Parts: sequence; structure tokens; C-alpha cells
Amino acid sequence: MFDVEAVKARVTGDIRKLNARLLEVAKQLEKEMAAHEVCKTPPGLIAHAFYRKCVRSFEAIEIIKKCRLYEEAWILLRVLLETHVNLLYFLRHDPVEMSRRYSDAAVLDKLKHLREVNFYEGTPIESEIRRKEFEKADKEIAGRYDKSALESLKKHGFSGVSFEKRSKAVGLKSMYEYCYRIASRSIHSFDPAETKMLAAYVEKGYKAELLKSRRLTLESVANMLLGRVSYIIATLVKSPLSPELFLLGVGYEKFRDAKGSVLEVKVEESSKLKIDGDDEEVYIWRE
Repeated sequence: MFDVEAVKARVTGDIRKLNARLLEVAKQLEKEMAAHEVCKTPPGLIAHAFYRKCVRSFEAIEIIKKCRLYEEAWILLRVLLETHVNLLYFLRHDPVEMSRRYSDAAVLDKLKHLREVNFYEGTPIESEIRRKEFEKADKEIAGRYDKSALESLKKHGFSGVSFEKRSKAVGLKSMYEYCYRIASRSIHSFDPAETKMLAAYVEKGYKAELLKSRRLTLESVANMLLGRVSYIIATLVKSPLSPELFLLGVGYEKFRDAKGSVLEVKVEESSKLKIDGDDEEVYIWRE
């Protein structure tokens, strides 16, 4: 049983402290999962690869953020969001089918590259490329899907559906609408309109407030993305870290859709907590 007073003493609304503690716990959990029997299976290995990428993307955000490179950190936030959604989508579907589709999509993606470079013909590594094996695998994969499904697999990866649809399927449509598109601008180019807006803020002395707003959104969304998926993984491998994640998961579910819960579990009244100085009720990752 928990010491209630000790638990209360550790509850904090300081997102930086929460993120530092979350990263430490998530790194421990990633090691636990790697050693767990679940990783002796293809679905487990794939799920672990997704989770490890979540942890490392979160850690990279924390490092870049210390250099005040917030826009660059938003690029990694999109990576974290995509990996979060992909992992949950993978877990919510048949593991054997998802593993097969994941493997097929990986081969097709590799083939696309090899064909673009003509299987490195005429280069020193040409002999290392098993062209006949790849072409044989290509035919086998094509035989498992109809034309439409095959094209979707090539375009969207193992899920066969767009990222927007994947987000909606795991209850993160709002996250897609409010964060994914903003993060995408940081990847492709910085919107000229936003550039002018920043210039206006600088003139009026509001630059610090704008950067603070961007940082706080970055931190809270990253917290939610790693925290929620960590709680799910901890539950999956029956980790003793689950209670610590339960405690850390306070306050940052701003973009979770009202319906489409990841675990299909309704929030009980006992799962609501209040933070000193925060007028809003907040929910833990367990949903």
C-alpha cells in the first residue's frame, strides 16, 4: 500500500520535474520490456522497437529544449506523436496480422529504395544486394493482398491507412488537428505568416511569451505521449513501475478525444486528482 502523505508530497504541477522523472522511469521500463518474455515473439519485438523510439525521441526533445531550440524540438514531437499512434494502433489489432503487415511494409519500402538506385548496379556493394531474393519476396507479398490493399500498404505502411485515420482510431483526432499540423510546419518549412507574426511579437516585446507558450505546449504534449504509452507498456509486462507511472501521469491529457479510449476503460471518480493552484480537474493516463 502507498503512504498517502508521501504520495501527495510528490504530486507536482511542474512539468519540467515531471518530465525528468518520467524519462528516468521510461528508460528503466524500456530495459524491463527488452528482457521480458514478450520480446521473444515477433509482435513483442516490434512493440518494443516502437516504445524504444518513443523514449529516445522524448529524451532528444529534452536535450534540444535545453538549448532553447523549441522549433527544432517540435520536429521531434511529431516523430514522438507518430510513433505513439503507430504503437497503439499496432497493439489494438491482431498481433499476427500486424506483424506480417509490418514485415511486408518494411520489405516494400526497402525495395522502393533499391529500385530507385537500380539495386546499386555497377557499385562495389552490388554483390551484397540479393536482388533475386527481394524480387521473389515482392511477388509473395503481392500475392497476399488485392491491388488496393497493396497500394495502401506501400503508401501508409503496416496500417494501410493515413495517419489522420490512425490518430482517430486510437482516440487522438484532436491531437492530430491541434499539434500534428503545427509540428509538420516545423519540418517542411516555417509558415511565412507565422514569421511575420514573430516579427511583430519581437517589436512589441512579446517574443519571450511566445517562446514560453511554445515550450509549455511542447512539454505537456510530450509528457502525455510518453507517459500514457509507458503506462500501457508497464501494464502489458506487469512492471512494478506501474504505480510510479500512475503518480507521474497527472495533468496532461489536454488533447485526448472524449471517446475512443486507448484501453477502452472509463475514468472513475477516484481517478481524478486536483493539483494545488490548478482549477481544472485532470486525468491520469489510465483514462
